[in-house]
Amino acid sequence: MPLGGQRVYMGTPAGLPYCCGTPLGWLALMDNLQSPTRFVLRESLSEAEIFLPCLPAVVQVFLSGDPLTSPDWMAIASQKLYTTGTCMGQTLFFWRPGHAAWTTQLERPNGRIDSAAFHQGKFYFTEVGWTLHAYDLDSSPPKLVWSTYLYSALRARHGFRQFPGGGRPTWYVVAFNGELLLVVMYRAPDIKAVEVYRPDWAAERLELRDKVTDLGEYSLFLGRGDAFALCAKDFTMIRRNCVYFVEHDTVEHQDWAVVLDLGSNVFQQIPYPGEQMEGAGRSNHWTAYSWFCPRRPFLKGEAQ
Repeated sequence: MPLGGQRVYMGTPAGLPYCCGTPLGWLALMDNLQSPTRFVLRESLSEAEIFLPCLPAVVQVFLSGDPLTSPDWMAIASQKLYTTGTCMGQTLFFWRPGHAAWTTQLERPNGRIDSAAFHQGKFYFTEVGWTLHAYDLDSSPPKLVWSTYLYSALRARHGFRQFPGGGRPTWYVVAFNGELLLVVMYRAPDIKAVEVYRPDWAAERLELRDKVTDLGEYSLFLGRGDAFALCAKDFTMIRRNCVYFVEHDTVEHQDWAVVLDLGSNVFQQIPYPGEQMEGAGRSNHWTAYSWFCPRRPFLKGEAQ
């Protein structure tokens, strides 16, 4: 829970101990990461399950739409690519219901995916190398139609001045009210500042001109992989006009997540749950990874 609230534990099916993503309220589960025999999408509230063709070394799974309500949904999986035991990046695989196998991307491998979002028939994602890519999902097979180096756009806005807070930028794309926003997080090593932009995605060159400071009743949730927006009126335990961010890298952090109020620019830390700061939890360096938002509220009388 972002701040307070009732904690709920939901079990997963026996024999599926590995989670490869939490897209749109679904869990992408596997029985074995390297040699899987079961690869399942599971919706915890309805217990609906969709079996996917097995694919080894999957890092993350993304969904273009809710399988229960979107007839044209597509699953996208990122897979680690190894050469002589060394990871050489990640490759995308695409799958639609009814297909016997995954379709691989035609282009060269990507770096680690930090964030991803779907917008107007395209799959956008940022990678650790500060590059933003867009795939046209209406093509068969899906193809890369646009790439840009994000650091150049940021330097064009800030010139040779120091970045806000003196931090190093990391990038996130998030769908919001029919738009696609670009969020820049500055860290040195802790988060020092956040900027939210509304780019003109149809322009030939990416420019960071339209800065967003008011999300209305909404807040953004950022982590590794899927990012999304929620309305504080519908989810009463969250605050409006904030950015919720989980520290999802491999560095040990003191805080579970960070909340930034875009209006006041004030940060607030969310501590780790108590059981993860005691005993084996501390020694195992338990860290947060991404947000999981159920398809509908599961606590009676209150949206979470």
